Amino acid sequence: MICKNCGEEVRDDFVFCPYCGFPIKEDSPAYWMRQVTEFRRKGKMRDALKNCRKVCEELNDPYIYRLAGYLAYIIGEIELAIENQKKSLKLLPDFPDTLYEIGISFFRMGKIKKAIDYFEKCIGKNPDFSMAYYWLGHCYYHTGDIDEAIDNLLKLIKHSPQSKIAHYHLGIAYHSKGNEEKALEHFKILEEAGVEYASLYFWMGNGYFLLHEITAAIKYLKKALELNPEEDRSKRLLSRITEVPQV
Repeated sequence: MICKNCGEEVRDDFVFCPYCGFPIKEDSPAYWMRQVTEFRRKGKMRDALKNCRKVCEELNDPYIYRLAGYLAYIIGEIELAIENQKKSLKLLPDFPDTLYEIGISFFRMGKIKKAIDYFEKCIGKNPDFSMAYYWLGHCYYHTGDIDEAIDNLLKLIKHSPQSKIAHYHLGIAYHSKGNEEKALEHFKILEEAGVEYASLYFWMGNGYFLLHEITAAIKYLKKALELNPEEDRSKRLLSRITEVPQV
């Protein structure tokens, strides 16, 4: 038998090439896993998943199921992702990484309450899993539980101060509660960090408008339009502020 990788002659009963380590038998889990790696490297995720599922049929391995779940998620096959993630979890119960990934999958399907359940379990197993707090913040915001959303986003910042985007979502959450002062506190942290989002400046302008600080409102709405001249919300609010009422 000739190794397809290095061209050396190898005995027929070998599973791996003794010269380069390449899997010899094309109907083996080792060969399929090598194909998974190669297809992923080439960006051919569907082919990678096809080979990964072959491995799953041969090996009842939680890490292989988890990989199949990841590949299915990447190509948008969310139900298949959850199916494999749950198989992984059955074999390796309460593994925080898998709990987190199932939470992400359910969030993407719009099943927010199920996502919350898995993110909570993830944090229960690993309180330092900072990104789970991020998604819990999103989930609770979508359920209308703004206080829980704020609580989890604040925990994210505590565990991961570099997660600056949390301040944006905190600003939106505080705005939802009508607390424009707190919203602006978090928006200003982003501004001071040099972040430039048209939407950030819109919300800052909107906040100052609601606080009747018109000069500051105009300043930030103009900043939003400098970054994105098509930012319709800023256009409308700026027009509302600056247009002279007709008598």
